[in-house]
Amino acid sequence: MNVLRNRLGFALRESGQALERLGCVWQGINSHAEEITRWHPTENAGYKVPQVASSSWIAPSAQVSGDVQVGNNCSIWYNCTVRGDNHHVEIGHNTNLQDGVSVGSLSPSSSSTKVGSGVSVGHGAVLQGCTVEDNVLIGMNAVLRDGVKVASGAIVAAGAVLEPGAAVASGELWAGNPARKLRQLKQEEQDYLKSLPARYQDLAGQHKKILQHLNHKIEKISNMGAQ
Repeated sequence: MNVLRNRLGFALRESGQALERLGCVWQGINSHAEEITRWHPTENAGYKVPQVASSSWIAPSAQVSGDVQVGNNCSIWYNCTVRGDNHHVEIGHNTNLQDGVSVGSLSPSSSSTKVGSGVSVGHGAVLQGCTVEDNVLIGMNAVLRDGVKVASGAIVAAGAVLEPGAAVASGELWAGNPARKLRQLKQEEQDYLKSLPARYQDLAGQHKKILQHLNHKIEKISNMGAQ
């Protein structure tokens, strides 16, 4: 039975590739005229539609799906996933989710995820069913599990794992696995927190302009080839 399924699967894959090649032949000179990517950064999940402010930027390889609300001037970077399939996800204003961040939980026993305004979430971090208030820094590869609450003006260090129900108070630095309070934030760390959102807004604007320029160039070349 497994051998039959294997052979049938192989035949279907080969047929699909053959149809793709035939389609290119029939398209002729216009066969190359495609967008940079057919990937759509926002997708419905059933009847749940993401609500993203027009001033926010989502990288082409990111994915925002389902019951998700994104505020003004946010940036959701490359290979991020924000999943509102089962539970609501809310992201405030001026917040950045850096490369590879995962927000939201698919577990039926989890709850909604809320990320406040002016929050910076470092590369590869995971936020599931938690609440992150305003002006917070979540370090790279940190994990915030169900029921975690991070108060305004706090920092979760890179690689920290906050167990379910953990509560980080305002002005605290937490680190470790399992994460614990390390100390109070220094003044220069508090100043750094406030500076991050504006830096990522500027960087997102640069990437957005570059991608628009590339799309314009490709469209121009495609139009020349079609003449």
